[in-house]
Amino acid sequence: MDTSVPSVAERRVHVVPLGRERDRIVEPLRRHGADVAYLLVDAPDREGARGDVDFDAAGASDPADTRVDHDRLVEYQRDAWASVAEFAAVRPVPVALADVYDVLGVTTTVAAHHRAGEDDGDRLFGNVSTGPRIAAVGVALACMIVGARPYSVEPERHRHDLREEPLTEGVERTVDLPIYPMDAPTTDQVAVLGRLHERSEEHLATDKWNLIEWARERDLPFLREAGESRTAKYRALETHVLSPLRERSYVELEDIGRSDTVRLTETGRRVFFAFKHKIDGR
Repeated sequence: MDTSVPSVAERRVHVVPLGRERDRIVEPLRRHGADVAYLLVDAPDREGARGDVDFDAAGASDPADTRVDHDRLVEYQRDAWASVAEFAAVRPVPVALADVYDVLGVTTTVAAHHRAGEDDGDRLFGNVSTGPRIAAVGVALACMIVGARPYSVEPERHRHDLREEPLTEGVERTVDLPIYPMDAPTTDQVAVLGRLHERSEEHLATDKWNLIEWARERDLPFLREAGESRTAKYRALETHVLSPLRERSYVELEDIGRSDTVRLTETGRRVFFAFKHKIDGR
């Protein structure tokens, strides 16, 4: 999880399905200084369109004034709610946790309400471990769409030995999941990530001109229309490769002397291996 210090006006806002959990809901919020926690409370027959959020009701100080049925929660769910309320603002929202579109819509609506991802907005996180699998998919997809941070919470132990008993039994139904195009890196960007990975494995620094010369030798498309001007080549590298990679925190630049050293981040390394198939065989 991103634990960097927020700005003075920025708040840490978490979206957390209130599933059959207690510690995996409460402890990440406590440890990482959550300011606001939206607890997604299961309401299969809730009123309203999918994705709707009544923010006035969610912010009510008395649970009876919210749109969720507090009395229907089991004891450890009520305890989780009360525990989080000791250090963060709890905002319960009724959601059909078995409806991926409802979970996705509620999460993106919360993101928009808090202007998540904007310069003057709050920082949004989504817990993908505390509800049913469908809810996890909805929260994760929403985080990817709005640029928020999904996180997973591993338990210290399970209630029974998974080597002896499966986690579940039987099948009630299968559910089609939504498909959203992801903003994958281009082939040129993957190739440059690979070059940076290769150089870092050899403990070698890499500057922009090194990348340009290497790309020229391999006739990478982003340089083909740049011409012979050195300035144009730098501009093409920045526009088509480095700027998009920096925006996604896949690479970092460091000024050393008269050159910019380009470094691969750990995220960039993982992305390279995830999309390495784009350049295999080239």
